[in-house]
Amino acid sequence: MAKTVQDGSTPSRSSYDVIVIGAGIIGSAVAYQIARRSDMTVLVIDKAAGPATGSTGASVAISRCRYTVPEVVRLAQSSQVAYRSWKEFTGLANPTNDYTQMGALWVLDRTDEELRSDYARLRDNGVATEILSSSDVLGRWPELDLCVERVDFSALEDHECRSGNSFLYENEAGIADPAGANSDLVAAARQVGAEICFEVGVADLLFSDDRVTGVRTANDVDVHAEVVVNAAGPWCNWINEIAGAQRRWTLTPTRIQLILREWSDDDPRLPITLDGSTDGAYRIERSGRQILLVSPEIPEFMEPTSNPDYFRVNPDQACVEATLAAFQHRVPGIKHVGTTTGLCGLYTINKQDDHPIVGPSHTQGLWLANGFSGHGFKLAPGIGAMIARALTGKTDSFDPDIADDLFSIDRRELSTSGGVFA
Repeated sequence: MAKTVQDGSTPSRSSYDVIVIGAGIIGSAVAYQIARRSDMTVLVIDKAAGPATGSTGASVAISRCRYTVPEVVRLAQSSQVAYRSWKEFTGLANPTNDYTQMGALWVLDRTDEELRSDYARLRDNGVATEILSSSDVLGRWPELDLCVERVDFSALEDHECRSGNSFLYENEAGIADPAGANSDLVAAARQVGAEICFEVGVADLLFSDDRVTGVRTANDVDVHAEVVVNAAGPWCNWINEIAGAQRRWTLTPTRIQLILREWSDDDPRLPITLDGSTDGAYRIERSGRQILLVSPEIPEFMEPTSNPDYFRVNPDQACVEATLAAFQHRVPGIKHVGTTTGLCGLYTINKQDDHPIVGPSHTQGLWLANGFSGHGFKLAPGIGAMIARALTGKTDSFDPDIADDLFSIDRRELSTSGGVFA
């Protein structure tokens, strides 16, 4: 079947092989991966005016590979290779996104046996990693405090630090540009024949008997497809409810708060720091002029929302203060002054195990790529490949070495460290 390329806001035809709902980092990765390896006609529709306006725009954009499940380690590692080789992966002559390698230090309360297990799991699945002693860490980053004791934010004055002895370090971890990566995947998908239309919302799904056969757009146009992929991020639930697609997993759009603090040339070049005392994370922005602080993962700072179109976009003052306190606890060796700003976004949290649901739903014709719990950007290139392989039966470069049904709707709950760390 001949491919078509369309840059407008109206689908060019009435029928496609695949329709993807959502043009964020996941939806655009799915479209690109299908189109680059097959002649299937692909349409992506998104009600937003352009890329990176949903969860992708609020992504922390950290690429790291420490996960509890070995297959997820390989998935993250293959996606990291794609980000590190972005021009080759996308086939774009001048991509917007690039990759900044920073390394990632995991400051966790781990026994020697647990740490060796973490190290072996990453090493055996292709991740460049090492175990650093506390003196190794402080020799590189003397500003850090290596406390591994949990912080109780309701009783900060009672906290007593307890330093760890050894720490996991991912050498090739880094950050990318979420908006740039999303825009690049849109451009790459179009370059290999996918059609992507913004400002086209979905009003309903089309059915034949009990099978999903397409979508009805917000301007009352019916567009048919053999397969519809729900990659709508925090808007995924209403699509699944229309189709009766899944009831097993609790996928909750959740407001996440991110704090940005000024960072100067005199401040240290810290690694990405994953903070087990607070379940927060810190990383310097690509410009070097700000540091991004992920707020502590505690319930009062993670607000579920029933309507993803309406949520508060500025961080709460209490969250700002707690996040700065957590950062000062981790990095006391710098001057904690300067302007602080922030933003909020929505992650779709899988309440059961923090891992996504990817693949065919319980309703024929509808596939899911939902519930990434803040891990979507890290995994997007590989997730796109998993769906593309399953639909086309074809492999391609940068594909992950994992089963395509790893995150199937009927899977068992997977092991997790919880939340942002999974």
